[in-house]
Amino acid sequence: MKLLLVDAEAMGLDFAMRCAAADHEVRWFRYSPPGKPPLRDGEGIKGFTIVDDWREHMGWVGRDGLIVTTGNWRFLHELDRYRDMGFKVFSPTVASARLEINRAAGMDAMQSAGIDVPPYQVFGSLEDAERFARKSDRAWVHKPMGDEADKALTYVASDPADMCGWLRRQIASGKTLKGQCMLQEKIDMLAEVGVSGWFGPDGFLPDRWQVCFEHKNLMEGERGPATGEMGTICQYVEDDKLAEQMLKPMEPILRALGHRGDFAVGAGIDTQGRAWPFEFTCRLGWPAFFLQVASHRGDPAKWMRDLLDGRDSLKVSYDVAIGVVMAQPRFPYANSPPEMVEGVPIAGVEDVLDDVHLVSAMIGKGPRMEGGKAVEGPTHQTTGEMVLVATALGKTVDRARAKVYRTIDGIRFPNAIYRSDIGCKVIEAMPALHRFGYAMEMEP
Repeated sequence: MKLLLVDAEAMGLDFAMRCAAADHEVRWFRYSPPGKPPLRDGEGIKGFTIVDDWREHMGWVGRDGLIVTTGNWRFLHELDRYRDMGFKVFSPTVASARLEINRAAGMDAMQSAGIDVPPYQVFGSLEDAERFARKSDRAWVHKPMGDEADKALTYVASDPADMCGWLRRQIASGKTLKGQCMLQEKIDMLAEVGVSGWFGPDGFLPDRWQVCFEHKNLMEGERGPATGEMGTICQYVEDDKLAEQMLKPMEPILRALGHRGDFAVGAGIDTQGRAWPFEFTCRLGWPAFFLQVASHRGDPAKWMRDLLDGRDSLKVSYDVAIGVVMAQPRFPYANSPPEMVEGVPIAGVEDVLDDVHLVSAMIGKGPRMEGGKAVEGPTHQTTGEMVLVATALGKTVDRARAKVYRTIDGIRFPNAIYRSDIGCKVIEAMPALHRFGYAMEMEP
């Protein structure tokens, strides 16, 4: 099969490699932001073709091939037009992506589907939000209501004074809103949990919901700056309470919006066992997609093409899956000059590539050990801050943890950054979650 990977997130290397290994013809477009050096991801790795402009290869992939996108914020208007012409595009539509990109649209969709959301107040400026918080007697979470670029203004306060101080610092630094913002009542949470499903023309694929627990902060114990994610625990399950509450009610809306691919909701379970939705994810998740790939059986891409045609061919493992991000400085700030992050040798990945998902990597010439001596030859090397994600499967969270950290112990590159406690908070929360009927198939 011909596969065109339109990679707006710089996350497509592993998928390109796996699809090429499955004998698909792969062309991979890597988006580089204006003003930044071109990406070097994938250089020297054989099996696929790197292209400069995906549009020039639409004729090559044709209506019999598959187009896969890695994000939901760029190129979708163009891809929607190709979709209307019969091309097979595995991605959200412009309309469905808006449920994630525009928080107000997502919350409106939740409420129209009968899903209760935490109480909130909407404001037209940071100053108005600060005046409200100053008079409040409860803790709030600040969230922008505009597009994806505004989401850096998300903040969870410990009390009203903390929120007032944070808002004043944003105002003093010159931050402004593109639209509105909200103060959402802070939930006394037992745990944060997400659930996702694969959506095709006939709705969600049955019996393959994926329960997900994210670990977003840089340091152990959920301390330090938010990174996106440092690691994740996932599991495919046949039945799930949160999916029944928050995904299945969205099916009519997603059909109307033409959504295709992954669709997820992140929620908090409060101390009384009630689930409250926070936001949708309307695209492939990162690093969640690497865990999904690790859990899939058979061809990595054919099931996607089948889903677009209304056929269900996805085979999965129902074991617990774990993913751990391995990075290098200055992660997570993504502001390192190329000379700091490119060409750093990565040792130990050659024998564990089935369990390693390369992100910012290439093959270049450098020192490597051979016959007990250092010689010059082809080596895996870094090309950016987020280097790879190691994954493993196990019957329990604890067994999956043990396996993934054995893999990590054999991977070496200077100043490697990773968390050693991925999954620990899930093990601690599991008895209470089970008591309330959530994540019932996941064993600690």
